[in-house]
Amino acid sequence: MKIKLREGDFGTFLLVAEDGRDVLIQIDLDLPGVAATFGWSPCHCGETDGTVDCPHRTAGEMIDEARLFLRERAGSTADDPGYF
Repeated sequence: MKIKLREGDFGTFLLVAEDGRDVLIQIDLDLPGVAATFGWSPCHCGETDGTVDCPHRTAGEMIDEARLFLRERAGSTADDPGYF
């Protein structure tokens, strides 16, 4: 199944399934995982999922980058990795 990314109010995002169901993404720690679904990678080292510091970057930096990545890709679709 495909999911569509939509930007919501107040810094939130929605994942919308083909059948109309949706999931609200509002917690900062969820942003890196959602961004990874749409092609983002937290660090070249591969030692973090973006929610914890690695030797190269802080979790805060990666979460902020994931948020910007998602904003830029609002309207994009991806395969559902298990949200629905």
